[in-house]
Amino acid sequence: MPASSEEPLFGVEGLVIERDGHILRGIDWTVGKGEHWVVLGANGSGKSTLLNALMVFIAPTEGRLFAFGKEFGEDDWNEVKAAIGYVGSEVNRMIEPGESALDVVVSGARAMINFWGDPDPKEQRAARKILKNMGCAGLESRTWRQMSQGERQKMLFGRALMGKPKALFLDEPCAGLDPIARLDYLRFMESNAANPKAPALILVTHHVEEITPSFTHALLLREGLVTASGPVGDALTSAKLSEAFGHPVRLRRRHGSYLLEER
Repeated sequence: MPASSEEPLFGVEGLVIERDGHILRGIDWTVGKGEHWVVLGANGSGKSTLLNALMVFIAPTEGRLFAFGKEFGEDDWNEVKAAIGYVGSEVNRMIEPGESALDVVVSGARAMINFWGDPDPKEQRAARKILKNMGCAGLESRTWRQMSQGERQKMLFGRALMGKPKALFLDEPCAGLDPIARLDYLRFMESNAANPKAPALILVTHHVEEITPSFTHALLLREGLVTASGPVGDALTSAKLSEAFGHPVRLRRRHGSYLLEER
């Protein structure tokens, strides 16, 4: 594990994933306390695979996984997965149309999709508090079929928070949102990231426009390899983004936001 004055939250060393060829090739990545990361790269660069490897949805071919003081292969990784919240399209597609917003959020306390069993008043109170803090108290009784895509993404965020995660993986949360809904979700995401008590946020995207001011670090991938990693000011440059996307681009910063242009 890399030398540090403080133990990292989680990371990988020499991570290799092979499935009909290499998907990830020798990835080294460490996330420290108080850091929010964006994982950036073109489609097929291995971004989502990296998160899936940490949750062991995909078993590593080689390398080390470590998280929250535990080591994969030596400790119970189910405890690690329980400490990671996840927002992604896979969960979105699995929720039943008649599920209420309250039940979607409550289900996160039990790591289930689609709530079943007897409701627990304590869990419901906690879910209502999350909905209120997210500015979504009015959606409590709305069903999944009645929600917009942006509202659904917020419910998945709340569901993840219900499990009190140490890290929260956001796998392309703005996919499928129209421009206005995306801006609304980015403001929502930023308000949560800016909270000192927020879990470590890991945002997977291929759009620099989705990187909000509270993200501190960036990991750039291309064809399963790390092309840049570190604080956003160092990792996000025109040259490094051109390398990651395999095309000459120019990065512009404007009012705390990023914009990528073709050169």
